Amino acid sequence: MNRKLLVIDDEQTIRLSLQEGLSDLGYQVETARDGKSGLAGAKKKKPHAVMLDLRLPDINGLEMIDRLREIDPTVEILMMTAYGDIPTAVSAIRKGAWDYIHKPFDLDEVKAILQHIFSSLKMKRKIYLMEQNLKNEQEKLIGNHPSMIEVCEKINVLAQNDEVTVLIRGETGTGKELVASAIHHGSPRKEAPLLRINCAAIPAQLIESELFGHEKNAFTGAGERKKGLLEIADGGTVFLDEIGEIPMDLQTKLLRVLEEHKFKRIGGLEDIEVDLRIIAATNKNLEKAIEDNQFREDLYYRLNVVPVDLPALRQRGSDILLLADYFVAFYNQKFNKNVQALSDAVKEKFLSYEWKGNIRELRNVLERMMILKPEKDEVLTLDELPPEIRKEAVSREPEMIAVDEVGLTIPPAFSLEDYLGSLEMKYIQKALKECGDNHTKAGEMLGISRFALKRKLEKHEKEQ
Repeated sequence: MNRKLLVIDDEQTIRLSLQEGLSDLGYQVETARDGKSGLAGAKKKKPHAVMLDLRLPDINGLEMIDRLREIDPTVEILMMTAYGDIPTAVSAIRKGAWDYIHKPFDLDEVKAILQHIFSSLKMKRKIYLMEQNLKNEQEKLIGNHPSMIEVCEKINVLAQNDEVTVLIRGETGTGKELVASAIHHGSPRKEAPLLRINCAAIPAQLIESELFGHEKNAFTGAGERKKGLLEIADGGTVFLDEIGEIPMDLQTKLLRVLEEHKFKRIGGLEDIEVDLRIIAATNKNLEKAIEDNQFREDLYYRLNVVPVDLPALRQRGSDILLLADYFVAFYNQKFNKNVQALSDAVKEKFLSYEWKGNIRELRNVLERMMILKPEKDEVLTLDELPPEIRKEAVSREPEMIAVDEVGLTIPPAFSLEDYLGSLEMKYIQKALKECGDNHTKAGEMLGISRFALKRKLEKHEKEQ
């Protein structure tokens, strides 16, 4: 977070000394000599905190608090006072100022108070983001496909068992983060934080510090102790997205967190105990990563206590249209449009398109279509459909295998049901062999969900 600071004081020496000293500490410092220029600076620069002289030549300091808060209700204000102004300074705190310091003051005192202010602002920002994420949970899991009904059933069970580690698997854009949110917000931990960490988005050299924190002087640049995200999430849930991207040397440390709920900060000697639930997600083939020595097998089994497999959007049939209707209603409100339906031609294209980006791609396509749609039009047509979908959408009907009737015989005691069952198992075994026994990929090859494949295998075993 950029630490922007505004100093408002009519004494030039104070403005210059604070600007020079605090800039050296990494703050972005702007100054103003009176209330009027200070308010203008607050509107333009949008500082996170303001150091405000109680006595200004044009506007009373107490009045300045109200006017600064009108500009930004979240700004923190540190009053600067002479000793004789203590009663007024106390009144300033009652109006919402963070604290007050006496003139003259030394830079170390200012530094300590500002560290507290910006630590508080950082935490408030996290809380705000969590609250926003909670509001965004209105984007619920939508779908009537059997595979999604099974996913929802698992979510309900996992929400009530908040100690169980979960591994969510699925292609990019299938809604893994949404599943993690649903599990957390339905659990006893719902009042505690849900921290989302994208392991692929954090540079390898920083991820250990971000997850586990560090002690002061643990490495070059570690000027103070820092809590890691696992520590901040104590009592809540940590969602580790793209878990397959965690470096091998950190996987051992993460395994200890899962098994003992303990870890050490970088440079730390004492164990830190945490009570949290881990939900991990990946779009990688972790079994293949284990074979390639890129992922620990013991960590995989510890994460994969209860797997949740999300189907690709192209496998969900008419759910595509249910999701499309949801996004149309969402963007109607956002863009003040009045779209009531998709045309039959658009529905046909949506159902035949591959949706390699899954729900995320569907959402982006509909956002683009809704933006371009005239406000009075009530139906989305091919005119708004992106050209790549218009060109690449193909029929979903499978190619029929030609049967030559010449030489076709029906033997005595023939059972069509048994014959088809045997033929079905041959194709299933062939697909499993070609996919390295990966049920998700084998299901995709056969045009069925992983869950349907599982049911067919179980049925075959019972009949043996």
